[in-house]
Amino acid sequence: MLLAALLFAACGAAQAKTITALSPSISDVNKAIGSAVDGDTVIIPAGKAAWPSTLNISKAITLKGQTTIHMGADGRPDGTADDKTIIGYNITGNLGGLISVQSVAWKSYRISGLTFQDARASGGQPTAFLVLGGQSESLRLDHCHFQVMPLMQQYIRVNGGAYGVADHNFIEVKNSQTFGFYNGSSGNPNDTWGNPAWAQPTDRGGPTFFFVEDNYVTHSTASVSGALTDGGAGGKFVVRHNHLYNLHITVHGTEGVPRGGRAMEIYNNDFHNAISGAENTSGGMRSGGLLFHDNTWDGRSPITSWALSVFRIANTWGGGSGGASQAFTGWEGADGSSPWDVNDTEGNGTYVKGHAPFQYWPTTPGTWATAGAGTTPLKIVDNGNPGWQTDKWKQFGILKKDDGRHNRIDDTTNGNTNLVASTKTYTGQEMTWAPGSQYQIHKCLAALDQESRGQGDLVTGSPGHFINSKTGTRAWPNQMLEPVYAWNNRHLASGAYIGVHSEVSTMHENTDFYNQAAAVGGVQTVGVGFGTRANRPASGKNGFDIARVTPNPPGTAYWATDVPSINASTDKGALYVWRGGAWVLYYQPYTYPHPLTSDL
Repeated sequence: MLLAALLFAACGAAQAKTITALSPSISDVNKAIGSAVDGDTVIIPAGKAAWPSTLNISKAITLKGQTTIHMGADGRPDGTADDKTIIGYNITGNLGGLISVQSVAWKSYRISGLTFQDARASGGQPTAFLVLGGQSESLRLDHCHFQVMPLMQQYIRVNGGAYGVADHNFIEVKNSQTFGFYNGSSGNPNDTWGNPAWAQPTDRGGPTFFFVEDNYVTHSTASVSGALTDGGAGGKFVVRHNHLYNLHITVHGTEGVPRGGRAMEIYNNDFHNAISGAENTSGGMRSGGLLFHDNTWDGRSPITSWALSVFRIANTWGGGSGGASQAFTGWEGADGSSPWDVNDTEGNGTYVKGHAPFQYWPTTPGTWATAGAGTTPLKIVDNGNPGWQTDKWKQFGILKKDDGRHNRIDDTTNGNTNLVASTKTYTGQEMTWAPGSQYQIHKCLAALDQESRGQGDLVTGSPGHFINSKTGTRAWPNQMLEPVYAWNNRHLASGAYIGVHSEVSTMHENTDFYNQAAAVGGVQTVGVGFGTRANRPASGKNGFDIARVTPNPPGTAYWATDVPSINASTDKGALYVWRGGAWVLYYQPYTYPHPLTSDL
């Protein structure tokens, strides 16, 4: 079988041909692609053309221009290019991407050596300039120059179940996101919400990600930090070995209809930020897994640490009305009563599977409290005299009966009757609290898809009708505990460590996320240590899964800097976690450079 496969590959390589378009015009490029078959290379000659429509690519070809990206001594782009093949965006009316690749599994696709610009002086914002979609594991975008295009929402959008690499590109961004990752439908192209990725293993250190490596990306507005990434719908990506200027990294969570981003690895990048104040951030996320290590920053300080947030904790997303049992277009709010979350079921901060959420107020289950006189959209005044202590309900969830929406309680003030709830925050929709509003108080312990959660049961259905496929109901999908780990990220001038922090009550340090920390008495009691393997502490501390679904939950960790790669990578190192009373290999970086970049 192996011999047959090799002979077939050799035959295919022998038959592959190169076709040169007559000019860079879209009509000539389309003609050249029309005469190509899978495996061929279509050359776009030097010149300049403004394309008035989308170039759709469904054949497994290489599309190659004549632009040259100049490299520095480190083998990465130095921020200059020789623009020889220049393609301009000139689509008006029904705006779409300039190039759209719809790939097929097990076939390879490549776009290389092109300069991209926006030929328009004004106009609407397309969702993305270039779209890489379908189910291929072998998509490559390389040696391209993206000039400043402030009329774009995103430059590069990765959809479907597409994996691959973007490498050795020179990208200039202004008022746009560089990459958008929504590639969580691997194996099921009919699911556009990311459910497949959340039911599959994370594959830390494996190939089932889209890689962004060895690029030079600059955001030209130094007063505002630009987003190198965004995403959702189960998106999976790795950002490594890039030169990045005035940029941060982010991803959406499970809030509206799609699931949130599934997993990220961010390492060995150098960030250069001229931004001051709150905009000077390393990044943040609202769902999924993260391994965050060995990055550097220079320029202004301080750099704020990586933010871990869960927007469903704050308030409810989705539309409709019809009471507390309604099915929203996406997911109910994470107030402590939603079946999609791990809720306090015992009234003491613990969860027992199969038990109903504990109702903290009113104390009789199934009943509703009533807001009294003085209630406003920003303040709920109970109509009784409950005698609450200050901050008794801080970070609990308050559920409104008539429309099924909720808020997080930010404070309990004015003696014993008032609740101050966040009413607008992320959704932009104010709650309509008023005298007579009925409410309940519950507590969420872990939200669906929050940063420390990974593989779980497959969710199926459609917006407003999602179900856990194992139970046939709306039910938490038993997601494994996969903590966030961060180590050896630093600001060069100040030497300050840049880690991660929680912005919500359900994410706890040294349980859901771990920052760099030294061992104590030969024991890695908290956080992540690093050094040579010979200096690894004798022991660590086991993890704790509040949902009790993870066998031997991963706990504290140690990064051994001198462990050689087992996958031909030039990136050394291995992350060990303490679980089940022993150090267990947890992660090693995937092959670097990426195997798809072997043909430079």
